[in-house]
Order: sequence, then C-alpha cells, then structure tokens
Amino acid sequence: MKITSTRRLFLAGTGVVGSAAALAACGQQSAEEQASQAAADNDAAAEAQGDLPNTGWESMDYADVPEGGTLTRAVNQLPNNWVYQHADGALADLSDVLGPMGGGSEALFILMSADGEASINPDYIASAELTSEDPQTVALSLNPDAVWEDGSPIVIDDLISFWQACNGSNEDYQVATTTGWDKIESITQTDDEYTAEMVFAEPFVDWITLLHPDVPASISGDVDTWNEGHVDTPTPSKGPFKVDSLDQTGGVVTLVPNENWWGRAPKLESIVYRVVEQTTQPQSFANGEIDILNIGTGDVLSQAEGRSDATIQRTNGLTWTHLTLNVEGGNGALADPLVREAIARGVDRDAVGRAVVEPLGAPVVLNDNFIYMPGQEGYADSFGGLTFDADAAGALLDEAGWTLEGESRTKDGETLTLGIVVPAETKSNADRANQVMTNLSALGVTVEIQEVPGDAYFDEYVNPKAFDMVTFSWVGTPFPETSSTNIYTPVDSQQNYTNYSDDRLADLDSQIQAEFDDAARQELANEFSTVQAESYTVIPFYATPEVWGVKEGIVNFGAHLFEYPDWTQVGISS
Repeated sequence: MKITSTRRLFLAGTGVVGSAAALAACGQQSAEEQASQAAADNDAAAEAQGDLPNTGWESMDYADVPEGGTLTRAVNQLPNNWVYQHADGALADLSDVLGPMGGGSEALFILMSADGEASINPDYIASAELTSEDPQTVALSLNPDAVWEDGSPIVIDDLISFWQACNGSNEDYQVATTTGWDKIESITQTDDEYTAEMVFAEPFVDWITLLHPDVPASISGDVDTWNEGHVDTPTPSKGPFKVDSLDQTGGVVTLVPNENWWGRAPKLESIVYRVVEQTTQPQSFANGEIDILNIGTGDVLSQAEGRSDATIQRTNGLTWTHLTLNVEGGNGALADPLVREAIARGVDRDAVGRAVVEPLGAPVVLNDNFIYMPGQEGYADSFGGLTFDADAAGALLDEAGWTLEGESRTKDGETLTLGIVVPAETKSNADRANQVMTNLSALGVTVEIQEVPGDAYFDEYVNPKAFDMVTFSWVGTPFPETSSTNIYTPVDSQQNYTNYSDDRLADLDSQIQAEFDDAARQELANEFSTVQAESYTVIPFYATPEVWGVKEGIVNFGAHLFEYPDWTQVGISS
C-alpha cells in the first residue's frame, strides 16, 4: 500500500495557495523519465511494505468510552530535561509523557488523520490563515479559553518568547533544532493578547507546526530556566492531563486529569509511566505490569504473544535504523569518503534487516532515502543501488591506502580499527552492531563493540559525538521535508552527529522549506537526499513497522503511523 502525507490544511475555512517553481531536471534523464523512475521506486517500496494499516488501534466513539481506569506504560528513562525543544529534551520517552499534556512530537494543537492530513485543533487555535505569500504572512488567533496548568492564559507573548528561544538568535539557548523558527521575521500582537500576525523572512511550507508555544514565557524568556530549570521538574501542562507525582528515585511519573483543561473531559483516571529496563519490559508486559509494549525483536514478540489478555497490532512505520559515522573517529580514517563508502558497500544491510525485522513477521524493507520513508509519497532511491559488494568495498579501502596485510588493513604502520557503541542489553542494537562487525572484519577492518549503560548512551556518547560509529533509530514525522534535514545540516546542528555537512545541503534546505508546490518540493528533497547519500556519513538500514502489544480493552490508542491519539478519548472498555 502507498503511504501518503499531504498538506491539505483545513484552517478556519481558508485554503493554502501554493506557488509553483520551475526547476531544471537533474542528471541525464528528462523530467518525465525521472518522474516515471521515482513512481516505479515508490511503488516497489510500497509493495514491499505489505498490506499493513496506518492505524492499528481499536476505535470507539467518545460517548461510548467508559470513564475511569489507569493506563500504564514503560519508558527507558526519565527526562534529562522536560523542555522538549531543549537539546537534551527531544527524546521519544519524554515525547510519550508529554503527549497527554499537549506537547511532544504529537503536539495536540495539530490534528493528524490516519492518511496524514493535518488540520488545526480548535481547542488551541481559533483560526490561522495564510494571508500573503510575499512576504509569507499568517494571521493567527489563539483560543482564548486555552490556559496553562495554573490557569493563566496562553497568549501571544508566550508564542513570541518561545520563538525567540528557538530561532537560534541567542546561542545560549540550547535547542534541538531551529527549523522553521529561524524563518520567522516577526510575530506582532494585533487586536488583543490572543491574535497576532506572523511574518516570515523566508517562506516555510510547514508553518502549521509553529502556531503554538510549548512552554510559557516564564520558561522560554529566561535562558537559565530554559537550560537548567526543568532538568528534573515537569513543565506545565497545556493538555487534558498533568503531572500529579514524580518519583525520581523509583522512576515513576503519574498523570491525572488537568482540572484547568478547557476541552472535553478525558476518560482515563490516570496514566502511569514507569522506568523499566528494556530487557525486562517484555516480562513486565507478560506479567500485566504494563499495558503497552513496543515490540522490536522476535524474542519480544514471542513473549508478548504469550499474554492471554493482549493483542498484537501492526501498522506501517516511520522509524528507520542506520549506521552513523563520525568523520573525526577511527583515528581520522572516517574523514576519508572512500573509507566511508567502503563501509556502506561492505555491510550487508539486508542481513542486518533479516536479523531484526523478519522475526517480527514483517518484510525487510531497505531504506535508501534520507527524507522519505519507503512507500511514502516522494520516495526515490538516493544511492542508485547501494548493494552489498565486499569486493568493491575492499577495492575502495585499497584505493584509500588501507592495504590488507594478513588479516588486517594497515596504512603507514597503523591498523584500521573502528569502534561501535551500543546501549547495554538492547538486542536490536546489538544485532545490527554484530552484523557490521562480521562484515567489516571480513574486509580486514578491526571492529570493537563497546557496550555502555543504556541511560548513558545518548548523554555521554551520542550527543557529545564521542564515538566512531553508532546505530540507533530515527523516528520520522508527517512533515518529512522540514523535520528531517537538521540531521544532516548544518554541521553544528544538535542532531547532526557526523561532524560533517556538505555545503550544498544548506541551500537546498532553504529551497525545500520555501517551496509550496508538492511536486517541486519533493524534487528538491530528493536532490537533498542524493547529495547526502554521496557523503556516506549516515548509512540507512531498514524501515521498521510499528508492532505493539496492547492490553485488550484499551481503545483509541495503540500502534499508529500518522494519526495522533486524542487523549480525551483514550480509555479502557473492559
């Protein structure tokens, strides 16, 4: 099936007018030939995905959902910083906790359908209209009923302060990404404290993602509070649930209904997040200690299937795995593009995928694009055929001067040795790392796997770029063109772990963000992806489906691709 993500936005009855741009065809193919090839690539990728739904949960109308009950979920760790846009805050665990509080990657001010259609949530935004394209101007009206957890109103000053914290103008603010926020020239209050005009210095196609502040001005307006004030203190809710208690020692966060929530009342009595080691989560699920299990290996699937009062939900997924190379690692060897390409061609990506995905009862779908997922509208192969070829990889190493002496590659008397850091007791990471080691060792490259504590993996190794190679997963969004590029550019982006960026990417990124025509934007995005592919700094592996174990009776929440859960409607039917 074909996964699509569209930008048909329903904003207070107004439509978004797109401006088409004429772009030169790339390479030796005509525009028609390129379009035909891209369509063929996408159809093949879509077919490989299999006939999985985009939303897997059991649906029930709000009126029919019983009141009460507790939903218990596992997290790997408590937040390092509760400010989600902080460099230390943009983690999946925090996003899970913030979801019912109105924030995280599935922010409640955006409604997302199963097919990827975005619209604004009237609980948060009364209207938003694109009134001009040159300069891009948005007339915004916040819902005057919306309040922070303490009952204070959510106003334009909060949005202005949040924009100023996120736009990169003050480098003291540690932010995960400035994307979009750095395109805004001004936000000016108009009729009252709930209305504003947003003027963009450069066009930004996904402006819908910038319409609501995630924290009040009391946090975003002070750099120390932003960076340090919420390391272990929750940020205020702007959703149907709030933090009732936080046990740092026991690793438990409990959410309860927010008495100052202005929308319809949530059905659940509470939501509990418990820190559970990843290796013990399957047993916790099997024992009924947690209600939801994200399944990533065949062993975990087997344990989940053993629970009698649970179901297995499978959907298409936006998650993809990779091998990221630090160009300053490996005693400088990874600075050589020939060495990086040799690794890309010398690792059997299909074998990596088979080890992890096939036991889940899903097809292995290799990912060859840095913006779009296989089957997603716009997807095309950016490598032109990245196949496993040990002979070609060996020839590249020879060309780079790393010659095979006995069983090892050496250059100027030094052995080519690379480390790969993995979090302890995380089987999927270990499986990928072991396959990398197996393949590269066959080429004469010494690979040392360094196992580190799970809670230190990002904090002490990935984020500070203290590694040669790492493998983890990126989670995509329904806004792929503007949410993916900061992984690769600029070189000092908080999420670019490679210590490298091609100079061409910044200009392409600006063009992508400014292009409102879908076809032209997809062509630019694929040009971006092709340029990134040439660097071989990030080697994509495979796309993973969403496979969840879900306790029977849980409704309106479970495995999903695009659709955001409505936390007022999540409940337990039995």
